Amino acid sequence: MRKGLIVWIFLLLSALVLYLFANGTVTLALLAALIAALPASYALFRLSVKHVGLSLSATPDDNRTFILRMKNSGMLPVATVEAAAACVNLRTRERESFTISRGLGPRKTKEIPLEVVPGHAGRYSLTVDSAVVRDPLGIWSKKIDFSEKAGVTVMPEIFDMNIVQAGVTAMPESDSESAKVRGAVSGDMIDIKEYVPGDPVRNIHWKLSEKTGKALVKVLGNPVSDQYLLILDNPTDIAHDPAALDAVASVYASLLHTLVKREIICYAGWTDPETGGFVIRRISDELEATAAADEYMAVPAAMPGAFGGISGRGLVNERFARVVIVGSQIPSNIDAIANGCGVTVLRFGEQGSFTEGSLTVVGFEAATYMSDTAGIEI
Repeated sequence: MRKGLIVWIFLLLSALVLYLFANGTVTLALLAALIAALPASYALFRLSVKHVGLSLSATPDDNRTFILRMKNSGMLPVATVEAAAACVNLRTRERESFTISRGLGPRKTKEIPLEVVPGHAGRYSLTVDSAVVRDPLGIWSKKIDFSEKAGVTVMPEIFDMNIVQAGVTAMPESDSESAKVRGAVSGDMIDIKEYVPGDPVRNIHWKLSEKTGKALVKVLGNPVSDQYLLILDNPTDIAHDPAALDAVASVYASLLHTLVKREIICYAGWTDPETGGFVIRRISDELEATAAADEYMAVPAAMPGAFGGISGRGLVNERFARVVIVGSQIPSNIDAIANGCGVTVLRFGEQGSFTEGSLTVVGFEAATYMSDTAGIEI
């Protein structure tokens, strides 16, 4: 505003001096035009600014281009619409800025493509940090309220891991044996006991209670699942290394891809970037895997993991055939995470592999992660 006003005052004074030294029709007209320009610019600005709108979207056929739309729905032209946008990789925190300035004719819409050049895999979020409308003289401006944002997910390289399924027979309690201890399916009766206050009434064994003359309830077992839980840990120690983050994301996404390709239903877990808690999603097809990627690729790598909040019986009420963790560390509370089941940690920066009890650690590096994780047994 100050710069535009200074320019206008300079031109007005110049025209006034010119008129004083060369009093004529042309110089008078020039002086009058400059004097009238100020209220005319303000009037045009006030009448047109309320008709300006912005919208933001990602292109459906190109996940690396956003479209910023500037629309003038009024009958008067808009001198200048300025917008400052920023695109951030939520996982790596890489940032790219855009500055856009356009004029809009009456009832015109301009679509400005903003192409993102992704350096690394992650969820890219584009926001408009500021947007203002200016008058023709550049003296007045008004900020446009704009809260829309758009996002696209740039996936890491996906490869077939050619995993070897250990199967439920490798578990301490297989489905066939769990009926003796925990119940082969949900609701299986594994024992009978006397009723105590707090037991579910629906579990009362009415026939036996009638025969014995005392209230007996059924003890139901918890099933052992034959499904996998895949956890993406937050590798905070390598958050500064985007290439390492790409390798971790590639291994995790490829593991999901491989199981889905084999039509194996699994569960995927990661840290919720908003709450810091732990979320689990059921993955049964490519659509669910894609939706999950939009979430886990948006988790900042530098964000603390959610493993510290896992205690008691484990992550969920259900047992899993295998828990697979992809990251750069072995969680300190690995026993609580495992909940009695076998755990495989695919650990970035580790060389080779080893097994200790029910824990298996397979190391991989940024340059060789495909070969390092090929043929792993889970």
